[in-house]
Amino acid sequence: MNPERSPLHASLDPASNEALVEKYGAVSYAAQSNVLSHPDQLATIAALHGLSPPAVETCRVLELGCSDGANLLPMAAELPDAEFVGCDLSPQAIAAARAMVAETGLGNVTLIEGDLRELSDGLGPFDFVIAHGVYSWVPPAVRDGLLELTARCLAPNGLVFVTYNVYPGCHVRQAAWEVLHYHIRHLSTARARLDAARTLASALSQAGRLQMDNDVLLRREFARIAQQPDSALYHDDLAVPNDPVYFHQFAEHARSHGLAFVSEGKLFNSSVLGFGAQMQSIFAERSRLEREQYIDFASMRRFRQSVLCRIELEAALEWTPARTEAMHAAASLSLRQTAAQGKALLNPTRPPIDGAEKATLEAVLRRLVEIAPRALPVAELEAQFRSMRRPPGPVARSIGALLADAAIADEVLLHVRPPRAKETPSPRPLASPVARLQARRGTAVTNLEHVTIQLPDAPPRALLALLDGERDAAALDVAVGAALEVDEPAARRRRIDQYVRQFARLGLLIA
Repeated sequence: MNPERSPLHASLDPASNEALVEKYGAVSYAAQSNVLSHPDQLATIAALHGLSPPAVETCRVLELGCSDGANLLPMAAELPDAEFVGCDLSPQAIAAARAMVAETGLGNVTLIEGDLRELSDGLGPFDFVIAHGVYSWVPPAVRDGLLELTARCLAPNGLVFVTYNVYPGCHVRQAAWEVLHYHIRHLSTARARLDAARTLASALSQAGRLQMDNDVLLRREFARIAQQPDSALYHDDLAVPNDPVYFHQFAEHARSHGLAFVSEGKLFNSSVLGFGAQMQSIFAERSRLEREQYIDFASMRRFRQSVLCRIELEAALEWTPARTEAMHAAASLSLRQTAAQGKALLNPTRPPIDGAEKATLEAVLRRLVEIAPRALPVAELEAQFRSMRRPPGPVARSIGALLADAAIADEVLLHVRPPRAKETPSPRPLASPVARLQARRGTAVTNLEHVTIQLPDAPPRALLALLDGERDAAALDVAVGAALEVDEPAARRRRIDQYVRQFARLGLLIA
C-alpha cells in the first residue's frame, strides 16, 4: 500500500511514531477485552497441547499495545495476585489507563508510555505476552522489534498471544482499502476522511452492473465497511500501515525469533470441522503447520489470533485430550446463544457421534447451560454423568474426552483456572471494580469471563456501578431507586432483584 495515500499531514511518514500517535489522538481506539488473550485461556490451550503452562493466579503479564487498558485492567482486577505491565505509544491511551487504575485502586499494574523497541531488558521474564491489534498495524521494523522483545523477555514455559490480518481473505479487503485510500488521498482531517470513505463505500455497495458475477464479494465488503463504527474504520480499514500476511509467513517470522506456533486461541479455528471430503483429504496429507495454512485457504480466513511458545518446546506439542480431566468446563457463549434460540445444542459441523455418546454429551451441555456462567470440574461432570454412558467400560469415551471434542466444536470453554463468576448473587452483591467504573462511564462492561458486553439502558448501569459488596437490597433501593422510575416500593425491589440476577447470568458478579 502506497504510504503517500494516507498521512494526515504530508510532512509525516505514516509509519512513523509521530504519525501513529497523531492517528490515535485524532480518533480514539475503541479497545475492549479479548477473552482469548486471558492467561487462563492461554494456559488451557498450552495444557491441551501437552505443555506445562505457568500458574495463572500468580503470573506476570505483558501487554504490548495495551491502549487504554480495556483488555489488561479487567484481568488485573480478576487476578489480584498476578502482575500486569502494559505498554503503548499513545500518551492519550496511557493517560486514560492510568486514570482507570487510580479510580479502581488496582495495585498490580504498571503502565509504560513509549516505543516497545525501547523497553528495558529488566522488565522480564513474563509468563504471558499479549500483542492484540499490533503486528499488522506497525511498520516492519516494529514487527521485528515486537517478536525480538517477546523472545527476550518470555519465561521458559511462557506463552504469547498475537493477532494479525491474513491472506487470502484480506485480498478482498485490500482491494476495498485501496479504492478508499485513493478516494480520501487529498483529505487531511480524520472526520473528512471517515465521512468520505463511508459515503463511497455505501455507494459502491449498492446494486449495479458488474463484469463478473463473483465481483459481488467486493460489493459486500464495501457494505460491511459502510457500517463500521469510526474506530474500526479508521484504525483498520483506513489504517496505514496495515499489512496482512499469509500464515506461513507469520510462522516463519516467529520462528526466526525462536517462537513456535501452538494453536489458534479458539480451538475451532485450528480444526478441520465443516469442510468437505475432498478438502479433508488434502488436510490429511499436510504437516501440522501446513494444515493451518490450508485451513486459511479453505475458509478464506482474514484474521488470526495465534498462541506461540518457545521453539524449544515445539517437539513436546501434542494434542492430549486426557488433560481435560483436571480442568473445568463451562458453556461457551455460542452454546448459550444456541440454547436461548431453542436450537439443537451440538454444532452441526462436528463429526457424527453415536446415540449413547450423543445423549450423554447433550445432557452435559444442558447442565452447563443451566449453571452458566459458572464452570464445573470435569471430574465432577464425569461422576455425575458416568451412569449415562453406554456401553459401560473402556469402549465408551470419558466425559473428559467428549468435552475435549466439544471444546474444538466451540460448544464449551475449558479452563485450567475457572472464572470467579457466580450464578447466584449474594445478599450484598459484588461486581468487579473495573466493571463498576465502566458502568459509570458508558455502555460497555467487561464480565468475569473477560467478555465485553453491552448494557444500553441507564438504570441497570447505575445499579451495577453500586455493587461494591457493601449494600444490601434496602441500601441499593435507597441509592438507585429513583433512577428505576418505579414508584411502588415492592415493585422497585423486584426490579432491583431482577437486574442483579441478570448481572449474575451475564457473569458480572464475584459474589
